[in-house]
Amino acid sequence: MTVLLVWFKELLDTLRDRRTLAAMVIGPVLVMPVFVLLPQTLLQRQAEAQEQSTIRAVFVGAENGPQLFATLLASGEIERVEADEPRRLLQEDGADVGLVIPPGFEASLAQGRTAVVQMLVDQSDMFSVQAERFRTLLSGYNQAVVTQRLEALGIDPQQLVPFTIEDVNIATPQQMGGSFLGMMLPMFIVLWALVGGMYTAIDVTAGEKERLTLEPLLTTPVQRRTLVLGKLLAVVTTSLVALILAVASMLIAFAVAPPVSGNTGLGIDLPTAALLMAAALPVVVLFSALEMAVCLLARSFKEAQNYIVPMQFAVLIPAMAVMVLPDLSPSLPSFAIPVFSTLVILRDLFLGQVEPASFGLMVGSSLVYAALAVGLAIWQFGREKVLFRT
Repeated sequence: MTVLLVWFKELLDTLRDRRTLAAMVIGPVLVMPVFVLLPQTLLQRQAEAQEQSTIRAVFVGAENGPQLFATLLASGEIERVEADEPRRLLQEDGADVGLVIPPGFEASLAQGRTAVVQMLVDQSDMFSVQAERFRTLLSGYNQAVVTQRLEALGIDPQQLVPFTIEDVNIATPQQMGGSFLGMMLPMFIVLWALVGGMYTAIDVTAGEKERLTLEPLLTTPVQRRTLVLGKLLAVVTTSLVALILAVASMLIAFAVAPPVSGNTGLGIDLPTAALLMAAALPVVVLFSALEMAVCLLARSFKEAQNYIVPMQFAVLIPAMAVMVLPDLSPSLPSFAIPVFSTLVILRDLFLGQVEPASFGLMVGSSLVYAALAVGLAIWQFGREKVLFRT
């Protein structure tokens, strides 16, 4: 009962703190969907705008390939740009692509030989689609020349195509959506398990010391273990609220603007949601207890913030490994590694391919680590030189 009273008191203080409310509500609900969807939306609009615009091309030696030059212009997709120094023009974004046609190009084609043209591209512009569009036009002309040569020899071009390949996607929309969610959400779930309760953890430790309210609290007839558990429960609560809001807001954003074209499987059913919470809860408790233990060392709110920042690398480094290695299949003992195992299990839950043994080992080991972290926090609250470090 006393633990609940401490929890209620800390939650009231949390709700009065605008910084905590901003981290718990504004960040998950507004910032995360914008952070994920805005770059994708901008890139998509940029690609659509480029698809509808003409390709600015600078030609060198256009007189060496008049038929090729005329065919490209006739496509209606090319806008010729004149330049004395085509390479500089490309670097200064005065053109999208350049084409160098060597002398003797037409003669080589007429004699059935292979000619070489140079396509000038600024590959540092990684998001441009104009070069690929230009390459497609060149490939079309190339294929037309091959067809003419075969017909001149009395060969049906279709004889060189014994069969075509048609891709058939056997994955369901749910599997496609799970693949995308499994790549994106595990990192954000674990990150918000750390960040969501960060300000509450700072406030109930270093914040109390800075406001000089910790000493009066310690004089009350309440065991320090009870105080720690009540404060910890408040930190866990804010972390879970922030985590749930972050995931829910991102799922809503994905439903409004699907990041996977034509995908309708970007959702989570209730059994999967329950398993996700079961997988995330131990790491929430782990991070909450560690934050309290670390922040208690600080003299002020600002100093505590500096102490917590390095902890974020414990999330980002393994999270990036799981994101860039989608086929990562660690051995069973690896699921006892804290944080990393949680990320892998969360990914596998979205993919619908989690193994019971792996899930059990991850949850069990995470509970052990969480218990050790809680013990560390309780031990810190029992050290006078830490409590009264000012």
